[in-house]
Amino acid sequence: MVAAQQRTEDFLTGQMLEALRAVEYGLPSFDTEPVEIALGDAARGRVEIRHVRGASDATYMVQAFDDELLMQLQVNVYRLVVVYRVPALGALDASSLAVQLDRWRLGAEHAGWKFGWRDAPIAGDSAKRWVETYCYAFGAPDFLENEPEQLYWRTDIVQMTRYYMLEAARCGLQLSPRRAGFPV
Repeated sequence: MVAAQQRTEDFLTGQMLEALRAVEYGLPSFDTEPVEIALGDAARGRVEIRHVRGASDATYMVQAFDDELLMQLQVNVYRLVVVYRVPALGALDASSLAVQLDRWRLGAEHAGWKFGWRDAPIAGDSAKRWVETYCYAFGAPDFLENEPEQLYWRTDIVQMTRYYMLEAARCGLQLSPRRAGFPV
């Protein structure tokens, strides 16, 4: 039991923290000679993490593409839940966000994700609320010991987060809770 908990912590605070830095990366130009560059060296994203040791989740502030996205990842042995929280500004609500990100959702469903959307009040501040996107998936039953399975889901979470941010920018959505004055 302790080993499984440690592997969960390693996935949340080690593997995912490092991987999320590659949500945004620089691609070498075709106008120059090809040069080999490692993804870690090309990564442009920055990530802040908040985690309580022993908890099966972590919250990340992913900074990329001149914006930032609040993301929570829960790992329950082999069940994965990603929650994206976006400030509800103007007329933005769960229904309108779902429509604006429908193209993104279709792509993520191909990888095995299921989705839910909801409006969530912020405790102690009735004037502000989140629009949350819940993404659910199941890894293999041996997820915590299976490196290829971890690589698959880790990479998919990074790609899902990358394209969530890119699609939101295309739609003109502000993702940053700090710029909106939301508590983080």
